[in-house]
Amino acid sequence: MSNAKKTGPVKLAVTLVIICAAVSLVLGLVNHITEDSIEASRAARTADAMAEVFEAEYYEPVEDFRPDGTVKALYRAYSGGVLRGWIAETSPSGFGGVIDMVVGADGEGTVTGVSIVSMSETSGLGANARKESFRSQFVGKSGPLALRKKGGEIDALTGATVTSTAVTSGVNDALRVIGEYIGREANAEEEPRTSPDAVSSATD
Repeated sequence: MSNAKKTGPVKLAVTLVIICAAVSLVLGLVNHITEDSIEASRAARTADAMAEVFEAEYYEPVEDFRPDGTVKALYRAYSGGVLRGWIAETSPSGFGGVIDMVVGADGEGTVTGVSIVSMSETSGLGANARKESFRSQFVGKSGPLALRKKGGEIDALTGATVTSTAVTSGVNDALRVIGEYIGREANAEEEPRTSPDAVSSATD
């Protein structure tokens, strides 16, 4: 057998290895760039949602908070250096997957707003949870809340009881956690302050 015939398969194998390595590298870079872009987009949507549910000069993460139920993050909302309210990021499970949402509450633990950051609910059914007509039902109320069919005050979305229940559950978890922190700080005096680590309002 000639040297050409012996080296032919080897060259082909080496070429395939090089091609596979190059493709893997490109895919890895694309995935990294895509992940960064997705995370940046989600952070921007979350910041907008926070400003929507409770407008403030800045939002300060609660450093000692640990995920509790569906609540993933908790913030204090400040204006004029004074604590004005609270915001919770919560992720209940709906019909089509996790529903990422933000819930705002005033110093008394009353809902000031609910905003959906991302969801995969069915279009025309569960996806209607984004509509103001549904979300506004929670404003001005304090927990625990329930759907009207379960004796509560919240009207479920037509054909989307699972989604309606999930959003209500997320709001309840947020109010429970916020209520616990309000209780802890009930006797604490708030001093005028600024924080370089605070999350700026999207409206600034």
